Amino acid sequence: MEEKTYKNRGDMVFETLKREILDLELKPGQAISENEICERFGVSRTPVRDALRRLQEQDFVESIPYGGTYVTLLNLSNIKQMIYMRVAVELMVMGDFMEIATPMMMEEIRYMIRKQGALILEPGFEPEQFYRLDAEMHAIWFAATDKMKIWELVQAQQLHYTRFRMLDFVTETDFTRIIKEHNQLFELLKKKDKEGLEKALKEHLFYSMHRMKHTIEVDCKDYFVQ
Repeated sequence: MEEKTYKNRGDMVFETLKREILDLELKPGQAISENEICERFGVSRTPVRDALRRLQEQDFVESIPYGGTYVTLLNLSNIKQMIYMRVAVELMVMGDFMEIATPMMMEEIRYMIRKQGALILEPGFEPEQFYRLDAEMHAIWFAATDKMKIWELVQAQQLHYTRFRMLDFVTETDFTRIIKEHNQLFELLKKKDKEGLEKALKEHLFYSMHRMKHTIEVDCKDYFVQ
């Protein structure tokens, strides 16, 4: 894999910490030490403070006067609203996709689902790998209908939802269920069954909210704004 290049050290620290927050390597509520970051990246305080400032501007971290810097907590209300918005937007996009989908486009979706199935057979696969493939599959119908700007906007606003989905994947033991749902979406697209698709997509995107009730209320209670 080609190593990513950065414009400057502050950019490197910012992008790395941002990815680690989204992937839950840095947990919601976790304290971030300037000294530790300086030592880890071999940089001075200036690029570290620049990176933390940018992260704070984008709501990835919060700084408490005389209290330190912490990864922001997950906001359950924001997550529910993001799912609601995504269902509404994605249903319209998938409806448009049904009307223009070619056999090659459909095969691209089928191939992505097969890759997901192959991934979960790999020993020690990481949840973020599955998350990436999941996102790539959903992006197919946005790209095919020339709606990638909408997809990028949806992704950019998912600070809380992206981390929630990652928490879902980290705690999910039955990835075959998710793949089964993806196959169901594929079949409904192929049949151009808009009514069935609406029901299936809602269940697919809202399922984690129900499945993770105990995780939200008990196991990972400290990850969420109370």
